[in-house]
Parts: sequence; C-alpha cells; structure tokens
Amino acid sequence: MKTLKRIDVLSLAKFQTVLMALMGLLVGVFVAFFGFLFQAFAGRFVEGGEALPALGAGLGVAALFILPIVYAVIGFIAGLIGGALFNLVAAITGGIKVQLED
Repeated sequence: MKTLKRIDVLSLAKFQTVLMALMGLLVGVFVAFFGFLFQAFAGRFVEGGEALPALGAGLGVAALFILPIVYAVIGFIAGLIGGALFNLVAAITGGIKVQLED
C-alpha cells in the first residue's frame, strides 16, 4: 500500500473544470430538450402566447452555452478548495492509503 499525502491543487482544479464542464453540457442538453418541448406545446395552452414558446427555445439554446461555462467555473473553484482542504486534512490524519500497480 502507498499513502496519498498530498494533491497538486491546480491539477485537481483542472480535472474538476473539465469534468464539470462535461456535466454542464449534459445538463444543458436536457434543458435544451425540455425548452424545445415547451416551445412545441406552450402555444397550444396559452391564448395569444406566441412569444412564450420562443422563450423556452431561447433559454434551451442558451443553456447549451451558459451551463458548461458556469459548471466549469464552479468545478475549478471546487477543485482548488477541495485540493487545499485535502492537503490540510491529510497533513493531520496522515493521508489516504491506496494500492497502486505498475
């Protein structure tokens, strides 16, 4: 067994940035899908509501661009904080034991 005693904070932050950006893209696809569903059905239920369906589609498309960026920023900050906290706690507790293979 080897002991993980320290994490490169910036490396973890970069990893979290990419991971969370991909999650944001996935969530954005779902939001866009439901926005287009809203666009398809909203006009049928609201009298004179022609601008309302366009709002659903517009927000859905915006989600494809905005959510990955927001998630990436949050992931970067979380990676920085999480890595720093891990290093602090690992110094006190001795780290995490892991099994590695060559």
